[in-house]
Amino acid sequence: MALFAASTPTAGGNVRVTVDVGSTYVSADQLGGGAYTDGVLARCGVDRRMQNEPTLAIDPRNTSIWTSGANDYCTVPTAGDAWAGFYRSSNGGATWTDSLLPGYNGDTSTEGTSSPLHQLVAGGALAAGDPVQAWDAQGNLFYMGNNFNRGVENGASGLPRDNTGVIWVATYAPSNPADSSTDGSKYVRTVVLASNTFGLGSFNDKTNLAVDPSTGNVYAAWSDFHGVTGCNEILFSRSTDHGATFSSPIKISAGICGNQGPSIVIGPSGQVYVGWEANTGGALARAPGSANGAAFVSSTDFGKTFSKARIVVNYTPFVSEQFSGNGARECGDSPFNCPTGFTFPRFDLAGPYLAADNVNGTLVMAFQVAQSSGQGQIESVFSTNGGATWSTPALLASSSDGHQFYPFLVASNGRVNAIWYDSRGDSNYSATRPPCNSASGQTSACLNVRYAESADGGMTWGSSIQVTNMPTNLNYEQFGGRLVPFFGDYITVAAQGDTIGAVWTDQRNTVGAADPSGDNDGADVAGDPETGGTCTSSFTTCFDGTGGLDQNIYSATITP
Repeated sequence: MALFAASTPTAGGNVRVTVDVGSTYVSADQLGGGAYTDGVLARCGVDRRMQNEPTLAIDPRNTSIWTSGANDYCTVPTAGDAWAGFYRSSNGGATWTDSLLPGYNGDTSTEGTSSPLHQLVAGGALAAGDPVQAWDAQGNLFYMGNNFNRGVENGASGLPRDNTGVIWVATYAPSNPADSSTDGSKYVRTVVLASNTFGLGSFNDKTNLAVDPSTGNVYAAWSDFHGVTGCNEILFSRSTDHGATFSSPIKISAGICGNQGPSIVIGPSGQVYVGWEANTGGALARAPGSANGAAFVSSTDFGKTFSKARIVVNYTPFVSEQFSGNGARECGDSPFNCPTGFTFPRFDLAGPYLAADNVNGTLVMAFQVAQSSGQGQIESVFSTNGGATWSTPALLASSSDGHQFYPFLVASNGRVNAIWYDSRGDSNYSATRPPCNSASGQTSACLNVRYAESADGGMTWGSSIQVTNMPTNLNYEQFGGRLVPFFGDYITVAAQGDTIGAVWTDQRNTVGAADPSGDNDGADVAGDPETGGTCTSSFTTCFDGTGGLDQNIYSATITP
């Protein structure tokens, strides 16, 4: 039974999480009371680069402590590639202190050189990404992601073949266990869970993490991509010693070949539930002729063993490639231009995202679905019997115009909270065009984040509200030599009790520039030679002052 009656929620002011202008990133050592700093951190505070794929976690022991993370490109000029940003707030998201996960190229701190990532970085695996976070009940924050190199393309398959790198989980503990205001401020360790198989196109990616609040067990899952010749797997590992060690990975997706994007939640008696996007047709997701939808498994022995994987809900994913005309996931300037002439980033991780409403006794899933018109809408389902059966999919927040994508769910205090990107109100909207594109390929700022909540375990949803206080243009060409957009693969809502927060990728600080001699699509950025600028490389200081690469993470508090 719900603890509250449905009401109209409100969103607070939008707060910039990644303050990479006129500031200084601090080290993990400084977060814990030390003094170490370096040139990478100093440059991160001023270079106005890109951040995307944000995670958010709220401390159950002290809900004023929020942590976030993102793919942080502030390290590109000094460390050679993007790294895992770590951001901490001690006042409920009102202000943030920005940092980096130890181990990046150029990190000579004790924390950095003792990390297992240090040796991988020395070998060329300079990048880290796919951040996700979760707290236990003792003030420990667990931070999961991957480490990798960019690979060398295999001419036979067109896919990378030499991806070195690993899946990792880092732990941040209280600096003073007796003082909850220090929760998650002291970096403790990074543990490796799995490594890519060199030379075979293996790439561990698409991470997810959950902590059982009763046992303290830490559960981790991720996608292991095997290229075009093998079945992509969902792997699972657990820690029963508070993140000090993890079990050998087990495959939980047996019987299904195309798998990606796991989502983990914990049931009322410690059950472990995992859902992900799957298809039955082959190694690559959404293979022609395959059954696409949400796969699901459950464990009743704290993650030791799982039920047989099965697709429990079928749906047609709403994905970016439907707008390219040639099957490309994203489109921009040549050589990334597409027959349709549109400009857009990829948005093809279609869910599902799980929530466990243990007050109302339901599991809830949400996913982005292509309607018959081509419009993208968020749909949801619920289960009242631990995932044995599921309801018929229904629109979560129906809209007659605009596309919806990147849903994220979390349950707390008898409430299921949902956020997503939404382009409703776009004056150029058409179901056959990507978000914020006109018929002639002009882009605009039309995308917002919206929020809705359910008081009955996901059976019904209240009216949605807008979280962002201004729309954003997701289509700025900031990647691939300023030729193509990238907006990440997810956003996050977190909750503890009635404390609710959201984080998302935002382009409001990006400075665009006209390109009258070229396509003039409204997606070009200041400093790019295409617009008359002089910034030929993102490794120089040139872009620091233009704002053309200033993609950021923003947050907001939501009051139910």
